[in-house]
Amino acid sequence: MPRNIRRWIPGAALAAAIGLITPAPMTAQEGQLDGGTFEHSVGGGFAGTETFAVRRRGEDVVAVGRVTREGGPEALRALEVGLRFDGSGRPLRYELHTREGPPLHVVVNRTGSRLRVTITADEGERFTEFLASERLVVLEREIAHHYYSLARRLREAGDPRSLDLEILVPSEGRTVPLQVRALSRDTLTLQDTRVSATRYELTVGGEDTVLWLATEDGRIMRVAIPGRGWQAARVARP
Repeated sequence: MPRNIRRWIPGAALAAAIGLITPAPMTAQEGQLDGGTFEHSVGGGFAGTETFAVRRRGEDVVAVGRVTREGGPEALRALEVGLRFDGSGRPLRYELHTREGPPLHVVVNRTGSRLRVTITADEGERFTEFLASERLVVLEREIAHHYYSLARRLREAGDPRSLDLEILVPSEGRTVPLQVRALSRDTLTLQDTRVSATRYELTVGGEDTVLWLATEDGRIMRVAIPGRGWQAARVARP
């Protein structure tokens, strides 16, 4: 049975807290690079939705989204996230906080050549710092639109398999290596339309990950972490 996917417009509270964007409708507008909805599944069953928008703000790019996870051992969990990075794809600021479910607040700020990560949860507050190197990409592993910056790196590389990247997982306060093992052509279906895609087989911190990018425009179509049984598939565009 088709699901009724509701669009989400980034709220004023999140925009003010993160300091990333001025709230605006997700309909076509100058500066919007991508947007839409992913449907998450775990073990083949529906597990929630992710609605997002990626916009250009001057020389920077801003990505904001909301992820709602349903069912499973955690019942309902809702996250709001925002990420700002410069024209070269280097992260400037990141924020994640829960609106429903166990409290979690994560902030990443870049100061000079360092990234400072602050994680606040029931257990208290902890801080870590990392070098903001050219190799570093910020992404939460189970948030599909966070692969935007990585997708750009993959498409710009002459041979993606030669990339030597490091992933900062903000909510875990740690970095893990990323390697591209293989790539191939594939065809996916989006709203009854066949879409040509490139399938990238990755290893992220030793964990197999598969990323599909539309051949025409490089948009993220699907992300899967087979070992977790998790997948996010795009179901709507702006």
